[in-house]
Amino acid sequence: MRSQLNALGKELMASFWKRRNRETEVSVQRASASLEDAPALDRLLAPLPEASELRPRLTGQFFARAWDAAAKRDYWVSSDGALVVCFTIEGLTLKQAAAVRVRWDSQRSRPELSSELLADLIAKQIRRSVTLKD
Repeated sequence: MRSQLNALGKELMASFWKRRNRETEVSVQRASASLEDAPALDRLLAPLPEASELRPRLTGQFFARAWDAAAKRDYWVSSDGALVVCFTIEGLTLKQAAAVRVRWDSQRSRPELSSELLADLIAKQIRRSVTLKD
C-alpha cells in the first residue's frame, strides 16, 4: 500500500512540475526614441502592427495599445510629441492582456506609466511574477 501511495505522490509531483514549466515567462520591456531621431524611431516602430499608420499620430499627445497575435505580444505606445515610449509585454494570452488593459483603464487617477508600474499591474492581474527586461 505504501509503495502505491509513494508512486501516486511522484506522479502528482511530476504533473505539477510539468504544468509549472509550461507557464511562459511574462516580461515587460521599455524602449524609447525621440521623434527627431528617425533611425531610432524606425527601430522602435518596426515590430509594431500597423506602424506606418501609427507614425503620423505620434507628433502630439498620444496613447494606444496594439496586440500582435502572431508574436503574442501587447504593445503600449505613448508620445508627448517629442519622445515616443513603447512597452512590450510578452508571455500573456490575449485574454490576460485584455484584463490588464481593463485594470489599467479602471484606475481613477493614473500615474505616469513606467515599466515597474506596468509589471506590478500585470503581476496583480495574473498572480504571477513579471520580469523587467532591459
